[in-house]
Amino acid sequence: MAAAPQTPSVSLYSAQGAFAFAAAVTAWRLFTLATNHLNLSFDEAQYWIWARQLEFGYFSKPPLIAWVIALTTQVCGEGETCVKLGSPLAYMGSSLALFALGRELYGPRVGFWSAVVFVTLPAVSLSSMIISVDPFLILFWALGLVALIRAIATESLRWWLLLGVMIGLGLLTKYAMAFFVLSLITYLVWSPERRGLLRRPGPWLAVGVGLAMLAPNVLWNMDNHFVTFVHTKANANISGLKFHPGKAAEFIGSQFLVFGPLLFGTLLAIIAAARRMAAADEGVRLLLAFILPTAVIMTAESFLSRANANWAAPIYVGATVLVIGWAFGDEARRGRARLVHASLALHLIAAVALYNGEALARVAGFGLSEKTDLAKRVRGWDKVGQSVARVWATHPDTRLLFDHRRVMTTLTYYIHPHPFNAAKWNESGRVSNHFDLTADLALDPRGSFLLVTEEPNADHVAPWFTRSELLSVIRVPLYPGYAREVRVFRVEGFKGYGR
Repeated sequence: MAAAPQTPSVSLYSAQGAFAFAAAVTAWRLFTLATNHLNLSFDEAQYWIWARQLEFGYFSKPPLIAWVIALTTQVCGEGETCVKLGSPLAYMGSSLALFALGRELYGPRVGFWSAVVFVTLPAVSLSSMIISVDPFLILFWALGLVALIRAIATESLRWWLLLGVMIGLGLLTKYAMAFFVLSLITYLVWSPERRGLLRRPGPWLAVGVGLAMLAPNVLWNMDNHFVTFVHTKANANISGLKFHPGKAAEFIGSQFLVFGPLLFGTLLAIIAAARRMAAADEGVRLLLAFILPTAVIMTAESFLSRANANWAAPIYVGATVLVIGWAFGDEARRGRARLVHASLALHLIAAVALYNGEALARVAGFGLSEKTDLAKRVRGWDKVGQSVARVWATHPDTRLLFDHRRVMTTLTYYIHPHPFNAAKWNESGRVSNHFDLTADLALDPRGSFLLVTEEPNADHVAPWFTRSELLSVIRVPLYPGYAREVRVFRVEGFKGYGR
C-alpha cells in the first residue's frame, strides 16, 4: 500500500488545497444554515433535549450525538445553527481524512480528488444540513481507516491504539460501527500478507479498546432494560423469511442518489471486476473489504425487511477513494477523469438547488407551495411555540401534556421557557420512544395539564380526565390552503389509564 510516486504536477494537489476547498464548502453550508430560517426537525430537537441532560445512553441512540450538541451549544448558543454545527464540521473532517486515505494508498492527486468529491456528495450535502449520527459515524470510520493503514505501515501499537479509539467513538455514535470491525477481520483474512496480524496484539488491542469505550453505554443499557439495543433490533424489523424484492430495488436505487449516479454506476462496475482488481492491488482489496460486507448486509436487510438509504453510508468512505483511485490512479487513462469532473459539477449543481433553491425560485418568479416545498415539515414550529407559550402563560398552574413525540420534541425546543417537565400521553403503556420511558404521565400525574395536540379534538384523552376544555386553536399559515395547526386543551383530574 505504498503511496504512488509524486510528480511535479501531482504536487499541486496538496493538503492545503484540500483544506481550502472543504473549508469553502463548509462556510457555504454554515451561511445557509444561518440564513435559511428552517426549524429543527423533531429528531434534531430530541437530540438537543438529550444534550440538556448528559447520559451514557439514550432510548434510540448511543450518547455521542448528545455530547456533541452539548459542546456546540455551549460554545455558540442554543440557536438552530449551533445545534446543527457538528454535522458540517464532521463532514469537513471526513473530507480531510479522505485526503489522507487517498494519499496513503495512491498519492496526493487521488487524495485531493477524494476529499473534493466526498465533501460534495449528494448525501453529504443534504446530511450537512441536519444534525444526526451519520456525520460522526462517517468521520470515525474514515479516521479509523487512516489509523489502520498507518498501523500496518509502521507496526506501531500507538496507531492500533488510535484505531481502537476511533472504533470506540464510532460505537458510541452508532452501533453500525460494528461493521468496521467485521470489515477489519475481512481484510486481514482476505489478504495473505496480512493474516499474520491476527496473531499479533495490534488488531486485538484496537478491538479491545473500542469495546472498553462502549462499556459505559452497555452498563447504562443494563440499568434501562437494554432499550437502545431493543430499539436497534426493532428498527431492523426482520421477522422470518419474508422477501421484499421491491424494497431491495428501492434501496439499491436510492444509492444512486446517495453517491451520485455516475459514481455509483462506476462503483458497481468496479465491484463486478472486484476479484481481478483485488488480486492486483492490495489497496483495492482493503477498500473493498470496507465496502462489501456492509453493502451485502444492508442489501440483504432491504430484501428481508427494509433498509433506509443512509444505512449504507459508511461504505462511501472507501468507495470514494476506490472510484477516484480508478479514475486518476492510472496515468494512461486520463479520460476517466472526465467522469469525476462531470460528477463534481452535477453534485455542485444539486447542492446549489438544495441550498439556494428557494431564492432562485423567487428570482425566477416561482413561489414555493405545499406540494413543491420539501422543507415544509420544518417550517412554522417556532411560531406555534410562541403561541403555545402565550396560552401557557395564562395558566401558570399547569404542566404541558403531549400526545405525540413529534410535537413534544419540537415544541419543547420552541416554547420558552422550555417545558422540560412536560408529560407524555401513553395510554397503551408501550415504551416506543424516549418520552414514553422518561416522561409518561403515569410517572407524575398530579395537577392540571395543557394538552397540546394536532388532533381535531381531545376525545382520545378526555375519558381519562374528569374535565377537559378547549382553550385555543393555533393556526400558522404556511401556504394558501396549508397551515401548521395545533389545539390546546386544559385537562384536569387524571383518573389513571386503566390499563
